[in-house]
Amino acid sequence: MKKIIVLLFISFSCISCWPTTGGDGENNRQQYKPVIIDRTQLENSIAFQNAQPVLKSGKIYIKDNLMFVNEVNKGFHIYDYSNPQNPIRTNFINVAGSTDLAIKGNTIYINQAVDLVTATYNSQSKKFTVTNRNRNVFPQKQAPNGQFGYTKDNQVIIDWTLSK
Repeated sequence: MKKIIVLLFISFSCISCWPTTGGDGENNRQQYKPVIIDRTQLENSIAFQNAQPVLKSGKIYIKDNLMFVNEVNKGFHIYDYSNPQNPIRTNFINVAGSTDLAIKGNTIYINQAVDLVTATYNSQSKKFTVTNRNRNVFPQKQAPNGQFGYTKDNQVIIDWTLSK
């Protein structure tokens, strides 16, 4: 009887390690490819532009009569929010690799890939100015499936695309 119990235990132990996905689990997951740019290109990518349509919205931030809507990994749409029933799209801040911002007073703090960027925005003159950059504050971006990417020195991952 003890031999049968030991054999059953060993059998169940081995079966619990058997893959149930029908193959290698890595092959069944979606694979992503990192979008990599040089640090110089990242630091020169911030630009104040005309309004653009929202394609993939992220977080929303409202400050006074302004609403900022993140275009995931691309930048921020700015809206005149003085009439919440009819927000008016006014401009777009192109910030490659951006996902979030915070505002204190007239200072805007932007997460740009691995950097923390400080800027000011004057809604009357519509002037946007980068005032500081803290490099490598955040870790490199991970793919939606948790995959890590590898970069050379002075390269930054700003997004991930689905591999085909």
